[in-house]
Amino acid sequence: MSAESKQLGGKQRGRGALWLSALLVFGIFVEVNRVVDHWDLPRRDLSEDGLFQVSSATKSVLGRLEDTLAVHGFFTNEIESGRAAIERAQVEGQLEEYLALAGGKMVLDVRDPAVSSQAALDAKTHGLQARPVQAAHGTSVSRQMVYRSLLLRYRGRTERVEWADPWSLEVDFVAAVARMLRDHRPRIAWVGETFDTDPKMSWQLGSNHSLRQALSRRFDLVQVSTASLEAGEPVPPGCDLVVLMRPTKLHPRAVFELEQSLQRGKPMLAFLDQVNMHSHSQGLRAVHAMRGEKASHTGLEALLQSWGSSLIGGHVWDAGASGVRQVLVSQLDAQGQPTGAGRLEPLTSPGLVETTAEGMDGTFPPTSGLSGITLGWAQPFAPLQGVSGIVGRDVIHSSEDSWVVPFVETMVSDQAIIAGHTATLRSDPKASQVVGRVLTGRLPSPFVGGAPVPLDLFDEEAADSAGGEPRTTDETVLDRAAEVRVVLLGDADFVRDPDPYGLCPSLKPRGLLLVENLLDWMLAEDDLIALRSRLPQSRPLRDLLQEELEREGLLSAGLYDTVEELTLRARQKSAAEGRATRARWRLMGLPVGLGLLLMLLCGWAWNRRERSHR
Repeated sequence: MSAESKQLGGKQRGRGALWLSALLVFGIFVEVNRVVDHWDLPRRDLSEDGLFQVSSATKSVLGRLEDTLAVHGFFTNEIESGRAAIERAQVEGQLEEYLALAGGKMVLDVRDPAVSSQAALDAKTHGLQARPVQAAHGTSVSRQMVYRSLLLRYRGRTERVEWADPWSLEVDFVAAVARMLRDHRPRIAWVGETFDTDPKMSWQLGSNHSLRQALSRRFDLVQVSTASLEAGEPVPPGCDLVVLMRPTKLHPRAVFELEQSLQRGKPMLAFLDQVNMHSHSQGLRAVHAMRGEKASHTGLEALLQSWGSSLIGGHVWDAGASGVRQVLVSQLDAQGQPTGAGRLEPLTSPGLVETTAEGMDGTFPPTSGLSGITLGWAQPFAPLQGVSGIVGRDVIHSSEDSWVVPFVETMVSDQAIIAGHTATLRSDPKASQVVGRVLTGRLPSPFVGGAPVPLDLFDEEAADSAGGEPRTTDETVLDRAAEVRVVLLGDADFVRDPDPYGLCPSLKPRGLLLVENLLDWMLAEDDLIALRSRLPQSRPLRDLLQEELEREGLLSAGLYDTVEELTLRARQKSAAEGRATRARWRLMGLPVGLGLLLMLLCGWAWNRRERSHR
């Protein structure tokens, strides 16, 4: 055999060995991947928020499963929108992780209602509906109805997740499981506005349809009229807690029934705002002022005083954290009549208290992690007075640049008037005002001397003695009978329905989150509070052009009348755009350049090492 033939045979054997090695490496990779796929490896989320790592609360709730949890997923398989398809894959990955954490006590069944008629029937039976999802195709946009819902079954109980969103799935899923693990569905005794208010007009008088609708997903709401409490009927014994919404002129007997429910261990969340604001096209005005009346009292004054938590007769004027509203202003003609056109204008009012993260107690679980809420004409509490057996805690504050002013009757929008009034207030001491307080312990009863008689409109003797000492009965009065939790809030506007003029604060996700956290705290659902507290951090994008324009003073520039001034401004803007472009390239090129430099250094080191071994 010639040398050339031997060389050719060696090349063929080398090439065969190379292919064999590649095939072996590929086989090893496939086998290792198959084996590792069956391992229960812990995930690690290295992001700042840690939102994609399963929380300890989720592990705790799933660890309490005693029987099999059946999870039925109704997902559309063929999705036109790429983003919706990615979100569906994320949801499926999260469900697979929950399946592993359940330790064999959870089964997952995913079906497509668009393909399976039985799945479509099951989804319809349980009120699960598809939602519209848009997908862009070049210059056209298509609309597709997509299913992404969950139905959970456990021990004969069912819960729904109407829309499985990867950002909120953990909270929604774990909350649904926690509700099924309870002995019963929690019941709220709602005392305040009735349920039969017309939803179309609810915004005018500060109704709470949106809040009740949100709470009804987790609780059974029972309307308790103040008339029944005044007549001597107790809070229904089957209720787990009480929500007291904007009480006004409560009869002593109604106060007694509410207080005795606390003595029986039922926690209470009270929204104690005394002034209801009416929103209309000409502004915002207090309802009592429209009726020519004074601001009504709550009827809880004696009770709050016995707890060392009296309300101050006035509203918070917060010059340090004033709320801003984009208000629709109607254009008027020469006769002062609306033309039908309008414009949005910013309205800043110190009566709108924009609490910040510093104003929310970071050590109190329900307020920890919240960035604040917007309150409207909040009524502050007097300094906490020490009462034996009660532990009080102030959890929501206005800014330190705040004062207390008489009850607002009309919201003032003139900034000159607001500035003048603020300047006048600065001669008085300023301090942060307490607008949220919690009480825990065994509460003293102010009715130990006797329970007020029930209200009887036909009792002439009771009517004659209305101005004197109230009559009492000899029934048993509970005093310091049970450990209980009470939450007192000096505002009810932040949970009202939105008004069409955008003047009054209304229920927003942050406000609903605060309410749900407080309710869970009163029910000792600490796991759910910890889970909701995992909020994404704000990472605003850096606007380089905005920075350059601000540096040139172009953002605050006034009107330019001369051609020279307009030319100068255009030249400055062009220069600012050029600097912003160069800064953008530097920011993008720096990490790429460092990466290339690192690769070159590694290559140089490897090359030098190879040469030294020759």
